[in-house]
Amino acid sequence: MYNLLVVDDEAVAVRGIVEGIDWSVLPIAEIYSACDAEEAREIMGSRTVHVMISDIDMPSENGLHLLKWTKEHSPGTETILLTGHADFAFAQQAVQLNGFDYLLKPIDHDLLRDCVGKALGVVREREQDLAFRRTYEYYYEQWNRQLPLLVERFWQDVLNLRIGTAPAQLQPLFKLYGLKLEAETPVLPLLISVERWRQEWSARDEEILSYALQNAASEILLRDWDGHVVHVQNGMLVALVYDPGEEALRSEVPGRCEEYIRKCGEYLYAEVSCYIGEAVPIAGLRACVHALTEMERSNIAAKRSVLRLAPAAKRKKPSASAPNWPEWAALAEQGKRAELLRRVESLFDTLRAEQVDYTYMVNYYFGLVHCVFQILQRRSLSPSDVYADEAWRNGERAMRSLDALRDWSVRFLGTAADYLAAERREASNAIIKVQRYIERNLDRELSREALAEHVYLNQAYLSRLFHKETGKSITDYIAELRVEKAKESLAKTNEKIGEIAASVGYTNFSHFSQLFRKLTGFTPQDYRRKHQDVT
Repeated sequence: MYNLLVVDDEAVAVRGIVEGIDWSVLPIAEIYSACDAEEAREIMGSRTVHVMISDIDMPSENGLHLLKWTKEHSPGTETILLTGHADFAFAQQAVQLNGFDYLLKPIDHDLLRDCVGKALGVVREREQDLAFRRTYEYYYEQWNRQLPLLVERFWQDVLNLRIGTAPAQLQPLFKLYGLKLEAETPVLPLLISVERWRQEWSARDEEILSYALQNAASEILLRDWDGHVVHVQNGMLVALVYDPGEEALRSEVPGRCEEYIRKCGEYLYAEVSCYIGEAVPIAGLRACVHALTEMERSNIAAKRSVLRLAPAAKRKKPSASAPNWPEWAALAEQGKRAELLRRVESLFDTLRAEQVDYTYMVNYYFGLVHCVFQILQRRSLSPSDVYADEAWRNGERAMRSLDALRDWSVRFLGTAADYLAAERREASNAIIKVQRYIERNLDRELSREALAEHVYLNQAYLSRLFHKETGKSITDYIAELRVEKAKESLAKTNEKIGEIAASVGYTNFSHFSQLFRKLTGFTPQDYRRKHQDVT
């Protein structure tokens, strides 16, 4: 609802407008009246006036002066001027001062009401526009605040095959997120691996410190370069440098990596290594990060180091018509059968136009079998679990022709994707071995190094795998298991609490007591009193 102000030095004229016109058809809440400009200013100083009807011919100060004041002090008010003189100079000044309308007396009441209705329409549109702008500004601020997270999620989607890398798919997203990139812009990935924390942290503390590592990577590795740091999995980050120059690749990147490793150790209690990739178009980014991940996984000897991926020229490059095995493997592991089979069909459509010989088909066949078997090995599955009919042995029949090889590929990959999509094992064999080892050795010191050696895995990789399979860090898992065993001893035996602490690996009684209380809400003594009668 809106407010109307009528200004005229003649009381009869004011009453005629206020009482002689049916204002109920318009959304007007209050009608105020004033006998001169001074009173009108007082009213507008204390109330909101949306439309003002003012006579021009008033003593001491006319309506044009009031209009000028109104435009400065109440710019949201629309003013309709009335006059008994058809003076062109008055009309010209009203237009110059941006008055809403200029009407001659005696005024027709219906005409005046219609004019007020139009003025209210302008006020309403202005209010709606203002409300929209305020809403837009609010969400624009929220968007800018969330933009780093949205950009990080975009890169996670690229690296995990959730979005394609064709220019038609990427360009709208670049524009949306304000990334000054093209599909062919080279991007340099730097893989950051947390090898170990110098202190044992809870899962929450590790998460906080991982966030600190991510910020430090932005400040030290990127610094004045355009790029983004992406969390790819627990204990692993990827810093992406957009369009790096040759000088950066040759000299600056290793130096910044060394500085980052040093400061992470000094200030964040983290021992990390950096793996430098090569600048590749976005379509090749996932394969490069995958190569860095494999490099990190196989690195057992070099710690707190800067390692560089071998140049592409020295690595085996797939031909234009060769499968992208890492992408196919990722799609199979994720159970994305439809997308995987589309890749197969697309490859064979290309191969039909090329001169493919028997050697190519042999290499393809064994390459695909190897690719799938690697996936099954990572998931601790046997080929016989997936292929009861041993379909992978049908090589001779599959390699008779390109069409036969395609049909075999569709069946072979489809079976694997279906099985992996349905398979939800709680833990891999490696994690089960680690859990059993922990259970048997709760009374000993259990370091991540010892656990990794027990299952012949890289420490950082074991930590990520354990968290993925169990939802807990190794530290939290050991602590909870030790407290559970201590609870059982406290409730069922009369052993001394110090002996119970030692039996679950704690030689420091104070540390044991604090941890026990943190996880149970009781001191060991209170827990024993609660669960047994102590004589």
